[in-house]
Amino acid sequence: MANGVTIKPNLFLRLLEESEGVRVLRTFSGAWRGIFKTLAASYSVVLIYSVVTNHWTSSALRGLFIMFITCMIFMRYPANRKSPLHRPSAVDFVLILLSIVVFGNFVMDYEQMALRAGDATARDVIFGVIAIVLVLESCRRAMSVILPGLALMLLLYAYFGPYLPGELFGHQGFTASVIVADVYASMNGIFGFVAYVFISFVMLFIIMGSIFERFGAGTFFIELPIALMSRYTGGPGKAEVMASGLFGMISGSATANVVATGTFTIPLMKKAGYRAPVAGGIEAASSTGGMFMPPVMGAGAFLMAEMLHIQYAEVAKIALVPALLYFFAVFAMVHVEALRTGVGTVPPEERMDVWAVFKGGWYYMAPFVVLFYMLFSSGSSISLAAFYAILVFLAIVAVKFFAKRQFKQFFITLFDALADGGDKSLIVGSTAGPVGIIVGIALLSGVAFKFAAMVLAYTFGYQWAALLLVMFATFVLGMGITVTADYLILALLAVPAMGEMGIPLLAAHFAVFWFSQSSNVTPPVCMAAFAASAIAEAHPYSTGFQAMRFSSYLYIMPFMFVYTPILMPNGFNADVLYCWLILFISVIPFAAGAMGYFCGHLNVVQRTVMIVSACLFIFPSGIADIVGGVLFLIIAIPQYLKWRTAGREQKALHRTSA
Repeated sequence: MANGVTIKPNLFLRLLEESEGVRVLRTFSGAWRGIFKTLAASYSVVLIYSVVTNHWTSSALRGLFIMFITCMIFMRYPANRKSPLHRPSAVDFVLILLSIVVFGNFVMDYEQMALRAGDATARDVIFGVIAIVLVLESCRRAMSVILPGLALMLLLYAYFGPYLPGELFGHQGFTASVIVADVYASMNGIFGFVAYVFISFVMLFIIMGSIFERFGAGTFFIELPIALMSRYTGGPGKAEVMASGLFGMISGSATANVVATGTFTIPLMKKAGYRAPVAGGIEAASSTGGMFMPPVMGAGAFLMAEMLHIQYAEVAKIALVPALLYFFAVFAMVHVEALRTGVGTVPPEERMDVWAVFKGGWYYMAPFVVLFYMLFSSGSSISLAAFYAILVFLAIVAVKFFAKRQFKQFFITLFDALADGGDKSLIVGSTAGPVGIIVGIALLSGVAFKFAAMVLAYTFGYQWAALLLVMFATFVLGMGITVTADYLILALLAVPAMGEMGIPLLAAHFAVFWFSQSSNVTPPVCMAAFAASAIAEAHPYSTGFQAMRFSSYLYIMPFMFVYTPILMPNGFNADVLYCWLILFISVIPFAAGAMGYFCGHLNVVQRTVMIVSACLFIFPSGIADIVGGVLFLIIAIPQYLKWRTAGREQKALHRTSA
């Protein structure tokens, strides 16, 4: 562990659950601990098995997935603070039994339900009502009441449509049996494409990340950047940016990234001279970038590929440069902040040897080579690529364990990793049912199309106005639901309107996806910043505003997706290459303006000129680039000359005194 810094597992869970909106988490011991871990590990094995076989139909897999998730949630998360915290309650047993019966019925009887589509039986309606209650209650326990509340509002909207005023909100209405049949007795609602994407892609990567972490890959990807950056100015902060990028390759959660990397890097940053809120802000900003870093990128990216009907490999390929651009922006701001506040390097005696760290964990890179090769060269599916990456990784670590005759330890660690993967999937998995209900009802009632018309009406067809509206909507929704649900709801409601304005659908989806991540770092509800503040021992909102400051480049990047060819809409060409170079250059004046420093402190006017210069660079126009460059040089040259003069005078003074 870096500098001997460790984090207790109970603290890890507490920070993670508090930051993700979880109120209480059961801590099992004895037999209950074994039962839950066995159930969670079995769930992981079933998902992995489903990738390499065609043993189950799609409907069976979706039913089993929802059944596993709800049963584990009712075991893991108590109903309220009065519920027992070391075992499930009697109510939980009833809910678990109902989950097995209701979702088991879907698995066994789906073909018959599909044949009588639109003519639901009394059993279908009764089981459907129970299923709705179960998925909403499980989501409430694992997250909060917000997302289940939205789903319930949509259900009521579908029923009371004839009684609502105006053409915008009113509709013909649907009977309870039609609504329940669409939500439960079909693959449009609870078991819709959201559940499919989670099963096929998202959960497998969560399990993969858990396996990598349990066998030490996470520590390697944190220690290597620390060893590389410790000799440079502001080294711990720069190491954090690199560590979050690497860790983001195996983690689809910004908060998990904060807890895993921040445990090591935040104490180092504070020791080097960064103030506690600044250290936490850097951590939150860079960990949010982990959500953009291929190959995982969070659940939203898999949903995006499904909605756009393109290969996930294409999404990952297109997202790589924007992700690197964002990390470069955070890295540059960390460097400028270090210069501004006088943060130095890590003392030589406390630095880790780069070669020793690399030699001790280089093999952790092998599964990523396999993953990227299968995605981009062989054309394999993302799930099969992840499976082979897991297989290669386990083969490598098995050789390591078996060479030391640690046979038992290998299988214990593997079992724990599979159980961790099942446990970590609960928060994301809990959203599948409610979001599926929202998507299903939005399509059934036509509200998705009405919302698109409303967006067009209120933005007057201006693309920039639509982007601002989406930014505000994702911010508001992000206060109460996960970033994945935030993205999916706006992708369903706003993207069609953006497409009608002439915005390419790929750019519209990317814009919504990136805006949705801003809730991790934007007060008042900034999940990643809250987790970082707990580790940094800083005020949550002070940390949140610092996180917003260091991630500020995030807020302008969606405009790049629409107004520049950064996403390669016509493939890679000279225009795309020029765009990439200019956008990376734009980071320099932006970082100087945001931090208020460039070879010296900048006043308000100078900072404004720097920001304007950076913004001009994002427009695909030679004239705008020239004007932006001139504005930058007007501020940069005098600052640089002043800095050189001051340096010469200081050296002369030092020689005189010597």
